[in-house]
Amino acid sequence: MLSGRRSARFLSQRDGAVIWLWKSHNRANHHLVGDITEDPAHPKVQFPQPAACPICHHGSSWNETAVLQYLVDYYGAADIIDDDIDDRSDYRGSGINFAIPSAAHNCQRACFLHRVIVMLEILLVVCVW
Repeated sequence: MLSGRRSARFLSQRDGAVIWLWKSHNRANHHLVGDITEDPAHPKVQFPQPAACPICHHGSSWNETAVLQYLVDYYGAADIIDDDIDDRSDYRGSGINFAIPSAAHNCQRACFLHRVIVMLEILLVVCVW
């Protein structure tokens, strides 16, 4: 997926990695539909589904601008529930230094990046397996 002329887009555009990950996810789901490992409660469908994001779909193709906005909204920091983020008492004296972002914007970027990394790790495991 990163070979040829079209790969430059994923490497040069600011949000190219997000789009690359999304395309990779959908490609993996396409190949795994009906596989013995497929969970009936979580079918391997193209994401996002038309009901969740009608403007993401443009006939038989995708509106990538809308998909990018949907992904940022869906995986954004506003939807993260982290019950223990302020419970640092267990780590006092452990040498762990908690760097608290000075602005909410930095936290949102960090949370989004973390989700992207987790998704990449999942994809890596699926692709290797």
